[in-house]
Amino acid sequence: MASFQAPPGHLSQAEVLIISSLVEFQLTVNAPDPDLEDPCLTTADGQKVKSTSAIARYVAEAGKTNHLYPKDNPQQLADVDRWLEVAAALETAAASWVQPTCQQASDEARESSKAAVAEQLQLLEQQVQGKQYLVGSTLSLADVAVACAALPLFQSVLSAEARQPYPTLTAWIQDTSSSAHFNKVLGDVKLCSAESGWVAPTASSKADKKKKKAGKSDAGDAAQQQQQQNGDAKELDPEKAAKKVRTSVIELQGPTCDR
Repeated sequence: MASFQAPPGHLSQAEVLIISSLVEFQLTVNAPDPDLEDPCLTTADGQKVKSTSAIARYVAEAGKTNHLYPKDNPQQLADVDRWLEVAAALETAAASWVQPTCQQASDEARESSKAAVAEQLQLLEQQVQGKQYLVGSTLSLADVAVACAALPLFQSVLSAEARQPYPTLTAWIQDTSSSAHFNKVLGDVKLCSAESGWVAPTASSKADKKKKKAGKSDAGDAAQQQQQQNGDAKELDPEKAAKKVRTSVIELQGPTCDR
């Protein structure tokens, strides 16, 4: 059976669980690892698949159904691939603002990335006009990827004022994320309740992460290595993993966001 692992709070955790549920793909979800830089899926035969988009494609193709990634329709397949590129571009642009990559970003880098994030969001605002689904007439991998890439910004960074330039995109995200498969993983999605500005991660959250990482390095490395050698790494089935993702989302939103 394939297994999946990601850094804590990484958007791919939710995305992969939603896709695996939609296509009925059997997947073991390992507990998040703060030492990972990128998400990684290990196939049943031991091959490694890395990057959010590559993992999303693999799971969508490997499931019992392939409706999310329509390989029998070349035009729709090309459209889905284009939207996956859009989602990847937004993920990269937002790295200084969303978990877990924001913890390594300086305030200067975060401020300078605002223009790139706003540009990506404005493009999406234009492209989702009049669309319920991004490709075709049903939910596809494109919808899941774009929604999951945008959600961290809308949940924990963009205030009501900051969302004003993107009314269509905001409505599309809320509609898409309210579907049963999203709700199963994320619970009820609420947008950031700050009234103005962009909500940056607090200094205390950065310090806590450094403290936790230092503690793990000092006291836990040997135990972790021994645990891995013994094959005892903690694993979760997708249902339990979904519950953990919901908990993680609530913790990362903090007091500035609705529950």
